Amino acid sequence: MARETAKIIDGKALAEKILLELKANITKLDRHPGLAAILIGDDAPSHLFVKNKKKASVKVAINFHDYLCNKPGSPNASETEILEMINFLNNDENIDAIIVQLPIPQQFNTQKIIDQISPAKDADGFHPKNHRKFLAGKSTITPPLILAVETALKATKENLANKKAVIVSKNPIFSDPLKISLENKGLKVVHTKPVKDLEKITKTADVLLVILGQPGIIKKEMIKEGAIVIDMGINLIKENKWVGDVDPQAAQVASWLTPVPGGIGPLTVACLLKNTYDLAKQNQTN
Repeated sequence: MARETAKIIDGKALAEKILLELKANITKLDRHPGLAAILIGDDAPSHLFVKNKKKASVKVAINFHDYLCNKPGSPNASETEILEMINFLNNDENIDAIIVQLPIPQQFNTQKIIDQISPAKDADGFHPKNHRKFLAGKSTITPPLILAVETALKATKENLANKKAVIVSKNPIFSDPLKISLENKGLKVVHTKPVKDLEKITKTADVLLVILGQPGIIKKEMIKEGAIVIDMGINLIKENKWVGDVDPQAAQVASWLTPVPGGIGPLTVACLLKNTYDLAKQNQTN
């Protein structure tokens, strides 16, 4: 008898619930929250993310300000000018939250640019001060991607205590807080980069979480029967054709799967706006 295909974790529907609640809460603030997004370069997924963040912000009455730099047709900015722009936004009372869309082109010092954001306006939780606080369990801001993964896993209603999670990622800015989050939920966590014998590691995962930016790198043969698969990758393979890091045939072996598009992406956007609201509320209370 053929196995049923994986149940889909509908990130769009989960995001809409968050946005609906946010919209109601924002009406109770003294003023609408302000979110500034800085985008450097012409990375296609980054432009999609910023576009989606702007669209969602309009829905919930967050004032969204996008600063597009070093893209054909947009102003070229030096690293010094970008640092000055962030400093200006740090001091703007109408801006409650600032994000720099990653990745940043190689000629720029990514860490230096992230460090320039005021920790009090860091909606992504990437500033070293906030990153350390989160890892120590003392942060008031959870990175949006981590919140999105937590929401997706909660939606499955599966008991994850003592289950094994495998994170496949090259970037500690994502993998470190994700590892802490999963361990706090009672999972046993292994983090790996895309090594030669990756299948041996991924095949042991009850929960497999992937963020590499490599289309379809995780094949169904690499997945344990009945695993929950969280695909955080988004890749443009041809005009208007977006795919994840996990091959769609994974649905034949997984029990739950986040689709791309429509999975972790919209959830992450909603969670970013939730953080923006929380920072605005905090700013207006102080």
